[in-house]
Amino acid sequence: MRDFKVEYLITLFALSVLVALAWYYLYMMASYTPMSMNMENKNPMTMSMDGTNTINFLMMPMTGEWGINDFIVMFVMWLIMMIAMMLPSTFIFLNIFRMMRSNMKSVSSPIIEMLIITLSYFVVWAVFSLIACTFQYFLHNNGVVDMMGTFQNKFIAGILLIGAGLFQFSSLKNACLEKCRNPLSFIMGRKIKGYTDVTYLGLQHGIFCLGCCWLLMLLLFVNGVMNLLWVVAITAIVLIEKMLPFEQLSSRFLGFLLVGWGSYLIII
Repeated sequence: MRDFKVEYLITLFALSVLVALAWYYLYMMASYTPMSMNMENKNPMTMSMDGTNTINFLMMPMTGEWGINDFIVMFVMWLIMMIAMMLPSTFIFLNIFRMMRSNMKSVSSPIIEMLIITLSYFVVWAVFSLIACTFQYFLHNNGVVDMMGTFQNKFIAGILLIGAGLFQFSSLKNACLEKCRNPLSFIMGRKIKGYTDVTYLGLQHGIFCLGCCWLLMLLLFVNGVMNLLWVVAITAIVLIEKMLPFEQLSSRFLGFLLVGWGSYLIII
């Protein structure tokens, strides 16, 4: 008979360490501010001791047009940021999945299934990170956002805020949020016969999980992609929506706030 308490503690510890490492990376990267860097370190490509170009993944790209090395650094940053922001909200789903699969005698390795379904989430987040990084790449090189990833134009920021606010009232938002808040019914409604089904389940739930908050993630461009306090605030909003009671009330309240904020930016 499996020791479910030990399995739970191991799973919780592993996921918590992964989240802590992700946040530590973001903190280290955010600490490389323009005031703390000299001119020779204004981009993430530095010269190693043997004279070859290397990429410093702790150094955010600064002013000037970004190249391929800058894109790689920012993609890594986006992916780790997605892990830091989204992984805590998946703890309940992953734990329910672990308990259900551990209780089934037909399951040979619940640990491997946990790894597969977690990696499936990472695939979804990696695709979104690639899209978001590409978006930031073109915005930066065309002068729409500054080096911190903040919209230079208040009207554009206001439109994004209003769009995100209106999305909070949409049926798509409600449908995706319902899947995130009720993981048990989501898992029980699907047949799982092997690792392929586990992968498909993880991809499906990862898409629903992303679908309810992708616009919230794009709000990083309002106050800065590398504004760590803003990242923490959006993470808290995601957790509140997915884990606290009265999900529609909290979503719609946030929607009113975002529409009001966006309207204010446009008017002034």
